[in-house]
Amino acid sequence: MWRWSSRGTATSVTRRHLLKHPGDRFGGAPLPRDESAYGVPSGGGTLAAVVIGASAGGPQAIEEVLSALSADFPVPIAVCQHMMEGTTELWASRLDHVCKLRVAEAKLGEPFVAGRVYVAPAGRHMRIRGTFTKPVVSLERDFADVMHVPSIDFLMSSAATLFCSRVLGALLTGMGSDGAMGMLAIRRAGGVTLAQSAETAFMPSMPQAAAEMGGVAEIVPLGRMAKAIADRVAGRF
Repeated sequence: MWRWSSRGTATSVTRRHLLKHPGDRFGGAPLPRDESAYGVPSGGGTLAAVVIGASAGGPQAIEEVLSALSADFPVPIAVCQHMMEGTTELWASRLDHVCKLRVAEAKLGEPFVAGRVYVAPAGRHMRIRGTFTKPVVSLERDFADVMHVPSIDFLMSSAATLFCSRVLGALLTGMGSDGAMGMLAIRRAGGVTLAQSAETAFMPSMPQAAAEMGGVAEIVPLGRMAKAIADRVAGRF
């Protein structure tokens, strides 16, 4: 686990210093003291979905996480990785070969169901629409005011809107700040938010940005991320 100094460097802190109290300082910015603004810890029942976002260094990190999850993982997983158009289908196919879960590039309108990993196609924003009991994949080409297409923020925010406290967001390595608003939306909805530790991230700025905004409840090294996700989905906090 890490804490950011005034010079922007990461220093190690113990695992017991998790961001479970909005009064804590993290990334040099105080979090709001209004406890009602955050769902920490999640109290909304069994989790119903997982959303994972990453950018630079993400393909390897995501592969490590997904390949460690069991075939009977009980909820659907949505993945948003910044990639060039035309590459996500091949990458999803590779993941499908090395993972126990079924992995594929997401298709417009398909049901969002357990046992599946849905990879957002490059060049389209992926959101989860429909209803809580019948969620579906939405793919849209709304490019206005967004640097990355697909956007991690858009995907996580849609999941927070649909699943509220029943979603887990995991933000992995990446450059920039995409995912910070989405993680905050999930945390404010009462969901679970995990971020990759700086020491294990190829580029730590995305998890850092989310932490500075107050959207991160727990920092996890990459090697323990899959277990952390599985534990939270199983209700082990």
